Parts: sequence; structure tokens; C-alpha cells
Amino acid sequence: MEEAARPVNSITIVFDDSGTHPESSVAVAACYASTVEQWKEFERNWNDAKRDAHFDIFHMAKFAASQGEFAGWSNTQKRKVLIRLCGIINTRVKVGYAVAVPKRIYDAVIQDSFRDFCGRFHYTFALRQCATRIADWRRKYHKDASMKYVFDQMGTNHGKGEIMGVMDAAITKSDREGETTGVPPLTGYSFESKTSILPLQAADILAWTILQQMHERLSKRKINWIAQLAWQELASFRGTLDASFFTESQLREWADKYLDALIESFERKGKN
Repeated sequence: MEEAARPVNSITIVFDDSGTHPESSVAVAACYASTVEQWKEFERNWNDAKRDAHFDIFHMAKFAASQGEFAGWSNTQKRKVLIRLCGIINTRVKVGYAVAVPKRIYDAVIQDSFRDFCGRFHYTFALRQCATRIADWRRKYHKDASMKYVFDQMGTNHGKGEIMGVMDAAITKSDREGETTGVPPLTGYSFESKTSILPLQAADILAWTILQQMHERLSKRKINWIAQLAWQELASFRGTLDASFFTESQLREWADKYLDALIESFERKGKN
């Protein structure tokens, strides 16, 4: 009897942004990765929480500001719901990554043609940093898994076209490398609505929380209790939650290393 093929594990990464509007001084990309099976369990848990707390779409900024369907909620109710939602996230996700970069610093360090490599939009840079970490994690722990990216819907003025270019290039590269490594190529990417793709609401919570953390670091002022509680709960995750808060010195160090790598790559191509 022929042995049944082993099912292929499938990883989905959900991405959200925060601070990409022009008025914000910081841009954030945040993502969570998990298996398709665990995301299904996440949706079941999340729908239970929605039903019990009587909300439709969890949007962290509106929740913190008591706007929309969260208007009139007491602090006790908010605390209870936020702790429950963060608990669902920590139970169902495999890993989380987030990158925050001050726009002024990025504009000062990443300039001219070098910006074409790094990202014209601040969010593109932050997203690529997260994607690099995701790729490293996948190679270590899920090299046999297929992988798909899901982004929250975004406007073209926030860099959607640039993100699509980055992802198309990543898919082409993974197809080419997969022929020699055997690692399944990226299966694709999409821009979806938080209304229908519930895991995007988890990424929204992480992105907003990281934005508040970066503002606290820059202003040296304590953030409000909701932002503190969200960070406390998300940071208690027993898996990997890697959040990077770029300072000017760190960004300059990264830029020097990246430039050296680009020069080395061009020199190798010239010799070949």
C-alpha cells in the first residue's frame, strides 16, 4: 500500500501598520505568524469574545479613544476585554515581529538613490525588516511550510504600490531559490479587510501598541494605562515577540552594513 503524502504545513502572516498617516512622527509595521489551523482556532476564540463583549470589529485606536462602538465602555470593561483578546493572541500565534522607525530619522539617514533600495515609504522599510525576521524564523523552524502574506487594506498614498513591488520580487526570488533548496516558495499575498480577516485585528493591536511604546521612548513620558496594559499582556507571550525601536545610531549602523552588502553584491556581479 502506498504511503500517504505528509500534509504540508501552511503559515500565514498577517500585517498591519500604524502611524503611516502624514501627521504621525513614527511609522510602524507589525505582524503575527501562525499556522492555518491555529488561525482557525483564533477566529473561533475571537468570535466568542466578540459575542460576549458585544463588539463587531476591534480597532485598537477607537477602543483606546472610546470611539464608535466602544463609546461609553467603562475602564473595567475595557480591561477585561483587552486582557482576553491578548490572551487569545498569545495562545494562537507562533511568533510576532514589529519595527518602529521615527520618520525624521529615516529621512535624515536614508536619502537619494539609497532610499530606492530601502523603501521610499517609511512603512516599506519597517515591513521589510519584519519580513527578513520572518524569513529567518521560517528557515529555522518551518522550512517545509508554505507561506502567505496578508496585509490590511491600504491606500496608494501609503505605499501600497511599493509594497506590491517588494512582494512580487520576494515571490520571484523564493521561486528561484526553491528549485535548489526545496523550501516551498511564497504562495502569494493579498490586501484584505479587518472585517473579514479577523487575524488582522490582532496585528492592529500589536501595531498600535508598538507605536505607543515608541512615542514613550521618544517623549520620555508615561503612556496611558491602556497602552501599558496592552504592552504588558502582549510582551508576556512565551514565544518570540521581537520588537525593534530604531534610534538614529541604530539606523545609521544598519545603513552602513546594508551599503557594504550592496557594494559587495555589485562587485561579485561585476566579476561574474
